[in-house]
Amino acid sequence: MWIWFAPVQAAAAFTILAVAAGGQVLRTWLLTAVVWMMAMPLFVGLEGGLVAMMLFEPLRGLLRRAQYLFVDYASQDPIHLVTPIVTLLAFVLLVRSWKLEIFLATPLAGSVSLLGIIYLLEMFNPLQRSLLVGLAGGLFMLMPLAWFYFGQSVNEQFINRALQLVIALGILTSLYGVYQLVYGYPAFEQYWIDNTDYYLSINVGHIRRALATFSSAEEWGRYAEVGAIAAVGFATGTKLLIKRVGWIICGAALIGAVLLTGERTAIFGLLLGIGALILLGARSFPGMLTRLGLLLLPIVLIAVFVSAPSEDEMWSKGDNETVSTLLSHAERGTLKPANEESFQVRLENWTYLITSVIPYRPLGAGLGAGSLGEVRFSSDSDLPPIDSFILVVAVACGIPGVLLFIWILGRTAWLSIRNARSPDDEGGTVRRIVAAVMLALILNSIFGLTFALYSVAPMAWLLIGWVSRETVRIHQAKEREVITL
Repeated sequence: MWIWFAPVQAAAAFTILAVAAGGQVLRTWLLTAVVWMMAMPLFVGLEGGLVAMMLFEPLRGLLRRAQYLFVDYASQDPIHLVTPIVTLLAFVLLVRSWKLEIFLATPLAGSVSLLGIIYLLEMFNPLQRSLLVGLAGGLFMLMPLAWFYFGQSVNEQFINRALQLVIALGILTSLYGVYQLVYGYPAFEQYWIDNTDYYLSINVGHIRRALATFSSAEEWGRYAEVGAIAAVGFATGTKLLIKRVGWIICGAALIGAVLLTGERTAIFGLLLGIGALILLGARSFPGMLTRLGLLLLPIVLIAVFVSAPSEDEMWSKGDNETVSTLLSHAERGTLKPANEESFQVRLENWTYLITSVIPYRPLGAGLGAGSLGEVRFSSDSDLPPIDSFILVVAVACGIPGVLLFIWILGRTAWLSIRNARSPDDEGGTVRRIVAAVMLALILNSIFGLTFALYSVAPMAWLLIGWVSRETVRIHQAKEREVITL
């Protein structure tokens, strides 16, 4: 017991000195302490470190805004280095254990390793004008990719716990988002909103979106979307009534959170994921067709008989009608997505990139090109907002890079569906949830920045790695079964 007395006393003394020295010193000390707390579980096992990072990431946005209680606003923030530092340490420990075998251990490992090499080389691409831009791109894209190798190293029980953790954190963080909608932003968060120049889409009509504890409404929407799909999957996979009711309540809460984000891509991803769960639960192909027909029937009826609210109706709502404004925005974007002005702007930007940018930079413009890092570190950036991670990869890594990324996503989806349809009962519910989430992530990558979101990108790569590992496990189980027969 006494062995902990000296470190605790030292930490208390350093904290007092940091408070006396001023905000910058206090922030440095607090971030150092967070890194230490997240890294220590790694020396016990990989899973402990992963859980620590998964607990931190959904809170990163709130903690970043809370620091403005004692420091002034700055666009470059050291809090974004916390998880990459711990990720790098975990990756080094993993490589020491697996050696070079880790880069080719499963069906997807070779492709992901090649993509990682492309990412690494593109960090030093001179077309992005500054190495700082490339390093910023590495934080957004390369560091989350390391979680693929973590996914190769964990078992089904950990993925089960990780999905349940996402559900629990999704509900808790969404409660804070409801607080922001009802009571408004606290002063320290309002200070961040007033100073940031990089989040124009926070305004919807006369009100501001809620962010919950995340860095953006998009991140909140994606996180709640994954949690909602997982909760519905657990509800359909359990036979105990009390557990099913509990999971249904969790799923309903997270579905409500997705609607409150006003993120239409998250809504469509949620619908796709739940639809995939229902179809994958069918025991035969005719049963799957029957379920597909039942799923399409309400969609057709809604499309025919329900009219979307007009844009004027959204703008006519008062400043205090936050919830109804966001629901109106979500309803309009879901029922008439092609008529949204923001969607038309996206199409124009994508057309410009496909016809006038990507063909003239076929090998990429650098890992940070087209990302927030380029806006912050390169004042002469000439690229419009992209809002599609597929095109972000195309701009950053060129045509070979984006084709490889699309191949990885497509093959992962195929393998996850095949694994979910496997007769092997071990982990069947988790495999169906992961397959449904993967399909939603593909949609979100076309119409959003899923693989660049702080709390979602690591989870996405973790699931891809586990799908690759699970493919090997199922194949080996079938081989043992054949040998036994």
